[in-house]
Amino acid sequence: MVGVKVRSRMDGRKVVRAGREGSVKSLGKAGAYLRGIARRSIKVSAEPSAPGHQPHSRKGRIKNAILFAVEKPRQGVVIGPAATAVGKIGHTHEFGGTEPPKKRKGRKPNWKLEVGGHGPISVEGGKPVVVTLKTARQVARAKEEAQRLPPAQRQVESRKPRKYPRRPFMGPALEIGRPRLSAMWRNSVRG
Repeated sequence: MVGVKVRSRMDGRKVVRAGREGSVKSLGKAGAYLRGIARRSIKVSAEPSAPGHQPHSRKGRIKNAILFAVEKPRQGVVIGPAATAVGKIGHTHEFGGTEPPKKRKGRKPNWKLEVGGHGPISVEGGKPVVVTLKTARQVARAKEEAQRLPPAQRQVESRKPRKYPRRPFMGPALEIGRPRLSAMWRNSVRG
């Protein structure tokens, strides 16, 4: 009979460090995978999608704004539309809600300075008061007032808040990708 003695040492710090590094790589793969699913679910179309389905994007901005970032200290990944690119509309689509009125910079007013049209007749609180023009006298006053307004006050802003039903796209992307996520951590720690 042959006897063998074996000594082994474990460096716990090295194991923890390898586990963290492997996890960060796996989180990056998972983030890219889920981002791809979410982006493919959003169609570019001028028509809005049905409530409860992934939103449509007229020009593809929300689709292209979906990013992911690995948070190494927290050992997590954040995936979703960047607010710097599309504001809060991604959150509003995901959970439903109301968006404030859009501010339109540099949009010229579409005043119709004729009887039956509309135009400014005075200025209140620094903004033009626009009314339906019913007489030739009102038309003349509107033309004068329009000429007196500085260019910044000739701009028109949308005044109605916009309501959106729930059109989730990140939650469904997670549900679709969930079965493959655990496989992304397989063999991630090597010593």
